[in-house]
Amino acid sequence: MAKTLLHFNFKGGVGKTTVSVMDSYLLERMGKKVLLVDLDPQANATEIINTTYKNDDEPIVPLAKGLLNGDISKSIVSVTDNLDLAPADWSLSLFPSKMEKIDSFNRNLILKALLDDIQDKYDYIILDVPPTLSVFTNNAILASDYVFLVLQTQRQAYTSILKTAKYMYQLREDYKSKFSLAGVLLYLVKRNAKTDTEISKSAKEEFGDIVMVNPVWQQERVKVFGDEGIDDKGYWDKRALEMYNLTLHEELHRIGDDK
Repeated sequence: MAKTLLHFNFKGGVGKTTVSVMDSYLLERMGKKVLLVDLDPQANATEIINTTYKNDDEPIVPLAKGLLNGDISKSIVSVTDNLDLAPADWSLSLFPSKMEKIDSFNRNLILKALLDDIQDKYDYIILDVPPTLSVFTNNAILASDYVFLVLQTQRQAYTSILKTAKYMYQLREDYKSKFSLAGVLLYLVKRNAKTDTEISKSAKEEFGDIVMVNPVWQQERVKVFGDEGIDDKGYWDKRALEMYNLTLHEELHRIGDDK
């Protein structure tokens, strides 16, 4: 039975999509069966995966329509033997308005019900969402087993993550949900930079041991992965992958899968 993971922060541009894609890539290389669900109409996760694997397959049914029809199995494409993708496209932007006919409580549980039907096929399901408060956000949070908050070490990202955590805890209480806040990942941290050091300290004071030991350090190669796809051939490619691999293994440890 799959464990469903979400990397999240209300603020955009903090690295949650890159982390989601990197986890999917590395888990696939470990021989784990992974489904990456791209719920962001901008489709950045889809683009990175397709660029990395030279994938051009289209789903039989667009993901937005699959969500509406109550079956996303035909919205999933096989990228490799171990990695499946539910790709996003522009039509997802119409999804929130289509949900208005469903009562406000149950419209946030659509994704959870659909993933329950297919989770036996995977070891991990990874969700990527837009950085907004929306039906996408609520569905992803409530469908998750574990949430990792991504904190780029900037002041606005820190204030945003405090609001994000508060919102998540309220949602969990309202729905009597059982998802766990498994970690806070410090992202694109500059070594010995004043602001980065201060934000890291504030995060540790606020969240304690939930702050992950392994950060993602500032590296130019990280931006290249987003633009050109993930590669492991060059020296800096390998260095960046080693960094993300440490982060992934800490995530697995935190959810009890480090054996």
